[in-house]
Amino acid sequence: MRPVIRRARPDDVEFLVWVTMAATRSHLPRGFWDLLEPASERDRHAVIRALLGAEKPSWWHWKLFWIAEHDGRPGAALSGFDPTRLASPNAAVPAAAAACGIDGDRLAAAFRRCEPLFDCFHEPAAGAWVVESVATHPDARGRGLAGALVEHVLAEGRAGAHAIAQLSLLIGNERAQRVYERAGFAITAEKRSPSFEAALGGPGIAQMTAWLG
Repeated sequence: MRPVIRRARPDDVEFLVWVTMAATRSHLPRGFWDLLEPASERDRHAVIRALLGAEKPSWWHWKLFWIAEHDGRPGAALSGFDPTRLASPNAAVPAAAAACGIDGDRLAAAFRRCEPLFDCFHEPAAGAWVVESVATHPDARGRGLAGALVEHVLAEGRAGAHAIAQLSLLIGNERAQRVYERAGFAITAEKRSPSFEAALGGPGIAQMTAWLG
């Protein structure tokens, strides 16, 4: 039986905070948000909540997310969007951090900690439909939720007349890579760096592309 897939609602925000954290960690012990604010989980979560509810939507706004339910509860989620219609991460993340009191020298230090990641980020191609923040709760794994969500969000991209979809994959996450490949994605670029591996424990980030025609 296929899972129930629905748009996210305001009452899903705490689950989406977890999804956003889990997606950047992937199969590694830490991710972007851990480097941004390593000392306080409360502050990390506050920044993500600010992004999820921001007046000017960015890549992490709650309205962009789809949720797959498991036993009547959120089990997995992802977002899909046209990045040209949203605030850029370069503007949105500092604004959300500053709104949570992470500003000035503290914000500058936070972004210095994140510099190893920036060298491995991939810019979406012109006109790409972007799939982001994919995560399944451990209690709901092995039930095809992520695969069903990916198929759903690719259909959304086709309906919007996008020719391709793209996503980022932390190199070495073989479970996620298989899910994406079954949906038609293939690795089209990789960025690796020793500083990235020293910071997070993985070699870098791959960009995967699916053709939607």
